[in-house]
Amino acid sequence: MPTRWFQTFRTPRLRSEFKFRLDDGTPVQVRPLQADDAQRLRAGFAQMSQLARRRRFLADVSELSDQQISEFTTLDQVDRAAWGCMNRERPKEPGVGVARYQRLNGDRKSADVAITVLEEYQGRGAGLLLHACLHLTAHRAGIRRFYYDVLRDNQRFIAQIKALGGRFEGRAENIERWSLPIYHRARDVPDATSIARRFSEILLKLGRAPAA
Repeated sequence: MPTRWFQTFRTPRLRSEFKFRLDDGTPVQVRPLQADDAQRLRAGFAQMSQLARRRRFLADVSELSDQQISEFTTLDQVDRAAWGCMNRERPKEPGVGVARYQRLNGDRKSADVAITVLEEYQGRGAGLLLHACLHLTAHRAGIRRFYYDVLRDNQRFIAQIKALGGRFEGRAENIERWSLPIYHRARDVPDATSIARRFSEILLKLGRAPAA
């Protein structure tokens, strides 16, 4: 049988830092966030529209506090993990996007997730790439389900969660809660939608991504 078929049964092992290409060919560098990324986070936040900030933080936020920056960059990649990527051709930019999870208190097998991609890079696959990195990191840490709190007007992201097999967990005012099982092998991702097939393909590619 083709080697590619066997690869769908494997769990890719993420490099600590690697190169990747987005759907449109944009070359990016991907790695976990670090303490010295604070300035990049502030610069990236400054580029976000008020709508994007509200969708990310579920409230109108005008600036990131020192405490928030510390929470975003104080990571063990087990209970608290975050991955970011930057455009290799434009290294002075703050970055392309960030995805993070935090294990839930009282439930060692679940974690809350948040994903942010700057508007300029949306629609190129950066969100799915960072999302896949979180899934692989979480699986290695023993986490088996992700939870997402999403504003009801963020239909694009809700559609992605649905396409990946998401489950609606409830609603509080204008915030919906969704969940997803952790996918660590390409074969486990449902293939009924183009988004799910892209996610599966990214999982395969991560196992072959070259070191940065």
